[in-house]
Amino acid sequence: MTGFMSPIQTNPLSAMTAETVSAPHSTVQSEGKEDAEIMQAAKDFEAAFITQMLKYSGLGEAMTKNGGEDVQAFTDFYIENFAEKIVDKGGFGLADKFYDKLLAKETAHAELESVLNVKS
Repeated sequence: MTGFMSPIQTNPLSAMTAETVSAPHSTVQSEGKEDAEIMQAAKDFEAAFITQMLKYSGLGEAMTKNGGEDVQAFTDFYIENFAEKIVDKGGFGLADKFYDKLLAKETAHAELESVLNVKS
């Protein structure tokens, strides 16, 4: 390789377009990927919500009561990890609700886009 990168390699949008054009089934694969990305975003949001809830509940203060500043420096990381584990075990069900809402909006947007393209 000469070190030269084509615009398709440097621009992710171009790469997605090239992938979609080159393989007819890639649209189905990209929809599955988008669904997975939507679910991951929903889980991340639930974890952030649980993290804030745990921080404001006083968990951080309780954990560092006898540990000093050294323990306090890592308390936020511990609480974030704890929240992620809660979500991985099913959480409070918020991620599923967020996912359903985000997917419904995505579907409605796609339907609207297809209607507008048909009329033009």
